[in-house]
Amino acid sequence: MNYSRLAIGLTMTLASAGFATSLTAASPEFRSDDLPGAVIHRASDAAAQTDIIELPLAAKGQPHSRLEYKVHMQAGDVLLYSFTASAPVISEFHGEGDSNKAVMFYREEKATGESHGQFVAPMTGVHGWYFSNENTVPVTVRLQISGHYKVEPGLIQIAKPS
Repeated sequence: MNYSRLAIGLTMTLASAGFATSLTAASPEFRSDDLPGAVIHRASDAAAQTDIIELPLAAKGQPHSRLEYKVHMQAGDVLLYSFTASAPVISEFHGEGDSNKAVMFYREEKATGESHGQFVAPMTGVHGWYFSNENTVPVTVRLQISGHYKVEPGLIQIAKPS
């Protein structure tokens, strides 16, 4: 293949579309500071952490068939999460602000065996999951989280049956 003819053709096509025709022209540069309000990078004094938590849920109607797992995050902190369940469960991902105790729901699923995502804390406070087992057999949820957070309060058992 004649690459010089291809480059000339590309240059001519770009020129006819109104783009610069020099193949050696410098690419434009800008800084993330040029995008006010956009959080693209935020340095941290601490390394990100990863935790894998096994959460056993008793069968529906039994004590501990429901539970919550929460972590504390600062506004703007990032969390990657992934959970799998041995059978479908009800799942809610939500948070509560330290300052006003307002609860914000991020994601609700009626029957899921897995969920994956990334999360940027919109407020300083606790953020986490509520799981409920609607099955007649026990279920185990395996939650993997990575990012900047404190495991507080962590596991919250709900003794009252569903």
